[in-house]
Amino acid sequence: MRNFATMKAIRIIPELCLRCGACARECPQNVLVQATEKTVPMVQRPEECIACGHCAALCPSSALQHPAFPPENIVQVEEKRLPSPESVLELMRSRRTNRSITSRPVPDNVISDVLEAARYAPTAENSRRIRVSVIRDSQEIQHIEDATMRFFLRLARILLHPIVRPLTKLFLADLYRQAPALEAFRKRWEAGERPSVCNANVIMAFSAPKGYDFGWQDCNLAYQNASLMAEAHGISQIYLGFVQTACKLFGPRRTAQLLHLPEGHRLYALMALGVPALKYRRYTRR
Repeated sequence: MRNFATMKAIRIIPELCLRCGACARECPQNVLVQATEKTVPMVQRPEECIACGHCAALCPSSALQHPAFPPENIVQVEEKRLPSPESVLELMRSRRTNRSITSRPVPDNVISDVLEAARYAPTAENSRRIRVSVIRDSQEIQHIEDATMRFFLRLARILLHPIVRPLTKLFLADLYRQAPALEAFRKRWEAGERPSVCNANVIMAFSAPKGYDFGWQDCNLAYQNASLMAEAHGISQIYLGFVQTACKLFGPRRTAQLLHLPEGHRLYALMALGVPALKYRRYTRR
């Protein structure tokens, strides 16, 4: 999170400035302005800086000093390590929802990389207000599975009762169509599997403060980053829509307890991670 109190220390060293104006052109808040092409950019309204880092990343001569970005935190991009457009597209084309998850634990370095990828996702006005809760404890994951299955099975018993079924078929067509799948889930659950969480041994919950207007957008941008990083590591990543639907109906308090959300946060996305048993060697054109 940015600290507005320190933004007054933003300055440009005239002796180092090349007067290229890149920082002023790209500043989204117009904190940096350049009067003419031959003048050093000036700092105005520093309290409105959102600490996006565009200026620090653009300055070719290190003339800009920003309290949020000390020199040791400004890193030169290693362009030779950047993937080509073709390799990124190949990753996206080959990505699938691979539910063949084994019991092998997801390595710590993979979880660390996935979280780092999520942290570098863009957020509205660089607010960086989202949080990712990581659940790895087997008993806690089982608790999530049991709560989800019990809820949907109770709901199904009511809505698919012979007396109510015609109304369910008419007004809740999606639920009616999913009844056979729910029955299959029940059998797997009673056999000791965790079908709701896809037998994953890691769950990541993406949340943002209640009342934050861009919570859904920010969380799902972070999810996408995290998803691609997991795929790059060869790890299965699955959007847990079944559990997320249950959480909407559980209510915020129970959801926060189940998923260890920060106080005052709302759930916006759920990801399961696991080491896959199968590897997709081909993709289909769409």
